[in-house]
Amino acid sequence: MSSRLPLLALCLLPACAAGTDVPPVDAARDVSAPRDAVVADVSDAGSATDDAGAEDVVLTDAFTPPTDGGCRPNNDGIITRAEFPGAVGASALYLVNRDGVTVDGVNTAGVVTEGVRRWDYSARRMDDQPVLDEVLSPQGRWWSGQYADATFASVIDRTSNLLGVYRLSATALELLGTVSTTANQTNLRFTPPVQILRFPLRVGDRWQQVDVQGSGTVNFAPLVNLTTYSTSVDAQGEVWTPAARFPVLRVNTTLDQRIPLTVFRRTLRTYAFITECGGLVARVASAENDTAENFTRASEYRRLNL
Repeated sequence: MSSRLPLLALCLLPACAAGTDVPPVDAARDVSAPRDAVVADVSDAGSATDDAGAEDVVLTDAFTPPTDGGCRPNNDGIITRAEFPGAVGASALYLVNRDGVTVDGVNTAGVVTEGVRRWDYSARRMDDQPVLDEVLSPQGRWWSGQYADATFASVIDRTSNLLGVYRLSATALELLGTVSTTANQTNLRFTPPVQILRFPLRVGDRWQQVDVQGSGTVNFAPLVNLTTYSTSVDAQGEVWTPAARFPVLRVNTTLDQRIPLTVFRRTLRTYAFITECGGLVARVASAENDTAENFTRASEYRRLNL
């Protein structure tokens, strides 16, 4: 359980931050494709699996820049802290594969068309479920005093009701720890904090954290694990989602985790697609222990939804 939590850290970054407009750019119409709070079951609403042939997906109209002083994407290939949402009270709706369902045939390499790399994740699937991600205040929680420098929290694992506790500064988004909603059941703190993102983001950026220690309790039992995170901003292009298409930077994170004095070891690769002023619009995580660069089987397949 705890081994995959850091790679779910971007679940909380909504594309609808309070006071910030969602920035789909040049959205098209009638596009065919070549664990969180469940809002409703859309599996019977005319959706189709990828391998059964995708239905046409109607996307939103082209983005109109706001006039109220909100964030305005300039699409310069650099995402600054000012172009990244994170306001308490923000929320976003995604389509995510159901728990335990592995999605086959996901194209993580993308297709280059007219010099632009495109990842087309717009098709709806029979195993999709809509989930709502929210950015929560860290104040007034049972764990608040232990994370006095936290900026916000968000549900990181719905099956166990775990929260990720985050610090968002001018230079980075960091995961400080994971905690349960039930007092003292789970409190796993990371030393040093996991650097999810570093600002400004641009292609070519890379960083690594070796043997980050997670220590504390999980389900009232003591636990210590060591995780190495290797992260890079490895591509720029366009992602098509059921909501719209977005210019993005792709953040590539691999995790290698072990529990000292045991044979336990787990690896995972995750691609997070980040857009200016909108945050996370898609994320694809590999099956466990599959770190191939262009993996095609996904344990998580998350796309922004209308």
